[in-house]
Amino acid sequence: MIDHKDFMHGAALVAVADSEMFTALNRASVKYGHYVVNHDRHLFIKYNDGKGPGDYFFTFSGEDKRRIISEVAPLVFTVLVCGNEVITGIARDELSQLITLNNAAASAVRVSARQGKRLRISGPNGHLSPIARNSFPARILT
Repeated sequence: MIDHKDFMHGAALVAVADSEMFTALNRASVKYGHYVVNHDRHLFIKYNDGKGPGDYFFTFSGEDKRRIISEVAPLVFTVLVCGNEVITGIARDELSQLITLNNAAASAVRVSARQGKRLRISGPNGHLSPIARNSFPARILT
Protein backbone atom coordinates (compact mmCIF):
# COMPACT_ATOMS: atom_id res chain seq x y z
CA MET A 1 0.00 0.00 0.00
CA ILE A 2 1.29 3.46 -0.88
CA ASP A 3 1.49 5.78 2.12
CA HIS A 4 -0.31 9.15 1.86
CA LYS A 5 2.83 11.07 2.83
CA ASP A 6 4.59 9.58 -0.21
CA PHE A 7 1.95 11.16 -2.47
CA MET A 8 2.36 14.53 -0.78
CA HIS A 9 6.16 14.47 -0.92
CA GLY A 10 6.02 13.09 -4.45
CA ALA A 11 4.03 16.11 -5.64
CA ALA A 12 6.88 18.40 -4.58
CA LEU A 13 9.60 16.13 -5.99
CA VAL A 14 7.87 15.75 -9.37
CA ALA A 15 7.59 19.54 -9.67
CA VAL A 16 11.33 19.80 -8.99
CA ALA A 17 12.23 16.96 -11.38
CA ASP A 18 10.12 18.48 -14.17
CA SER A 19 12.05 21.75 -14.00
CA GLU A 20 14.67 22.52 -16.63
CA MET A 21 16.98 23.55 -13.76
CA PHE A 22 16.89 20.05 -12.21
CA THR A 23 19.94 17.78 -12.46
CA ALA A 24 19.93 15.35 -9.51
CA LEU A 25 17.95 14.12 -6.52
CA ASN A 26 19.31 12.14 -3.58
CA ARG A 27 18.12 11.23 -0.11
CA ALA A 28 20.14 13.37 2.29
CA SER A 29 19.68 11.53 5.59
CA VAL A 30 17.59 8.94 7.37
CA LYS A 31 15.08 11.69 8.13
CA TYR A 32 12.02 11.15 5.93
CA GLY A 33 11.49 14.17 3.69
CA HIS A 34 15.13 15.33 3.66
CA TYR A 35 16.60 15.43 0.15
CA VAL A 36 19.52 16.97 -1.74
CA VAL A 37 18.66 18.45 -5.13
CA ASN A 38 21.28 19.39 -7.73
CA HIS A 39 24.03 18.29 -5.32
CA ASP A 40 23.87 21.51 -3.30
CA ARG A 41 20.31 22.25 -2.12
CA HIS A 42 18.91 20.58 0.97
CA LEU A 43 15.14 20.26 1.01
CA PHE A 44 13.03 19.48 4.08
CA ILE A 45 9.51 18.68 2.87
CA LYS A 46 6.46 19.17 5.09
CA TYR A 47 2.83 18.77 4.11
CA ASN A 48 -0.64 19.66 5.29
CA ASP A 49 -3.44 17.92 3.44
CA GLY A 50 -6.17 20.34 4.47
CA LYS A 51 -8.77 21.44 1.99
CA GLY A 52 -8.19 24.80 0.37
CA PRO A 53 -8.36 27.55 -0.37
CA GLY A 54 -7.46 28.82 3.03
CA ASP A 55 -4.85 28.55 5.72
CA TYR A 56 -2.38 25.70 6.07
CA PHE A 57 -0.43 25.22 9.29
CA PHE A 58 2.95 23.49 9.51
CA THR A 59 4.41 22.51 12.86
CA PHE A 60 8.18 22.44 13.30
CA SER A 61 9.21 20.27 16.23
CA GLY A 62 12.41 20.91 18.13
CA GLU A 63 13.95 18.01 16.20
CA ASP A 64 12.84 19.49 12.85
CA LYS A 65 14.42 22.81 13.77
CA ARG A 66 17.61 21.15 15.01
CA ARG A 67 18.02 19.31 11.70
CA ILE A 68 17.41 22.45 9.65
CA ILE A 69 19.95 24.57 11.54
CA SER A 70 22.52 21.77 11.85
CA GLU A 71 22.73 21.32 8.09
CA VAL A 72 26.00 23.01 7.12
CA ALA A 73 25.12 23.48 3.46
CA PRO A 74 24.46 27.12 2.60
CA LEU A 75 21.35 26.31 0.52
CA VAL A 76 18.69 24.87 2.84
CA PHE A 77 14.98 25.11 2.06
CA THR A 78 11.72 24.04 3.60
CA VAL A 79 9.16 22.92 1.03
CA LEU A 80 5.55 23.34 2.15
CA VAL A 81 2.93 21.26 0.37
CA CYS A 82 -0.48 22.86 0.92
CA GLY A 83 -2.94 20.05 0.22
CA ASN A 84 -3.87 19.75 -3.44
CA GLU A 85 -3.66 23.50 -3.87
CA VAL A 86 -0.11 24.82 -3.97
CA ILE A 87 3.52 24.05 -3.14
CA THR A 88 6.01 26.66 -2.04
CA GLY A 89 9.56 26.72 -0.75
CA ILE A 90 11.26 29.06 1.68
CA ALA A 91 14.94 29.43 2.47
CA ARG A 92 16.34 28.72 5.92
CA ASP A 93 16.93 32.43 6.54
CA GLU A 94 13.29 33.17 5.64
CA LEU A 95 12.11 30.44 8.02
CA SER A 96 14.24 32.00 10.76
CA GLN A 97 12.28 35.25 10.28
CA LEU A 98 9.09 33.34 11.10
CA ILE A 99 10.10 31.05 13.96
CA THR A 100 13.01 30.80 16.39
CA LEU A 101 15.08 27.93 15.00
CA ASN A 102 17.42 27.54 17.99
CA ASN A 103 14.55 26.93 20.42
CA ALA A 104 13.51 23.33 21.21
CA ALA A 105 9.83 24.23 21.57
CA ALA A 106 7.53 23.41 18.67
CA SER A 107 6.56 26.34 16.43
CA ALA A 108 3.97 26.73 13.70
CA VAL A 109 4.08 28.50 10.34
CA ARG A 110 0.91 29.49 8.51
CA VAL A 111 0.55 29.67 4.74
CA SER A 112 -2.47 31.68 3.73
CA ALA A 113 -3.46 30.51 0.26
CA ARG A 114 -6.49 32.54 -0.73
CA GLN A 115 -7.77 31.77 -4.21
CA GLY A 116 -6.22 33.98 -6.87
CA LYS A 117 -3.95 35.73 -4.34
CA ARG A 118 -0.24 35.53 -3.59
CA LEU A 119 0.78 33.28 -0.71
CA ARG A 120 1.20 34.95 2.65
CA ILE A 121 3.48 33.10 5.05
CA SER A 122 3.70 34.00 8.72
CA GLY A 123 4.85 32.73 12.08
CA PRO A 124 5.06 33.95 15.66
CA ASN A 125 8.09 36.14 14.84
CA GLY A 126 6.77 37.85 11.70
CA HIS A 127 5.81 37.36 8.08
CA LEU A 128 7.40 37.23 4.65
CA SER A 129 6.59 39.39 1.66
CA PRO A 130 3.84 37.79 -0.45
CA ILE A 131 5.06 34.95 -2.66
CA ALA A 132 3.74 34.16 -6.13
CA ARG A 133 1.73 30.95 -6.27
CA ASN A 134 3.69 29.73 -9.30
CA SER A 135 7.16 30.39 -7.86
CA PHE A 136 7.86 26.74 -6.99
CA PRO A 137 10.23 25.11 -7.86
CA ALA A 138 12.16 28.01 -9.44
CA ARG A 139 12.30 29.69 -6.03
CA ILE A 140 14.52 26.92 -4.67
CA LEU A 141 16.45 26.09 -7.84
CA THR A 142 17.75 29.52 -8.86
